[in-house]
Amino acid sequence: MRIIHEPKELIGQYVATKQNRPADWGLYTAFGLLNKNDELVAGIIFNGYTHPSIMMHISADRITPGFIATAMHYAFVKLNCKRITGAIEQGNKDSRRFAVSLGAQLEGIMRDATPKGDLYIYGLLRANAQKWIKPQYIKKLEDSWVS
Repeated sequence: MRIIHEPKELIGQYVATKQNRPADWGLYTAFGLLNKNDELVAGIIFNGYTHPSIMMHISADRITPGFIATAMHYAFVKLNCKRITGAIEQGNKDSRRFAVSLGAQLEGIMRDATPKGDLYIYGLLRANAQKWIKPQYIKKLEDSWVS
């Protein structure tokens, strides 16, 4: 598995397709996870950055701890954010469980915010993401970090 950040348009389209939405991310940063055949199997989009907060969108067929650590390092170390916000459709129970497994908490529900119904808002604070910002990941990420 290999983590990439370019071509960000490809990663953006992957995430958008998986989420059944247009790829109109505005200003964004993207990370992708490639399998051994160089096929994109996961994507993360960061957008809506207004310090100290950023939005994160994840879509994946497969995911690794190192890939999650990359996202956490980017938001909490490189950008020095205090929080990551995620918006997940009500019916996407797997993604809602995944957000909680990362350390995020449900902060609110926007009723009838999408064609499919409600939108759940999750917040992940830096304090709740410390398990992802471990020295075992940081050295490896800093050695290969490309801005």
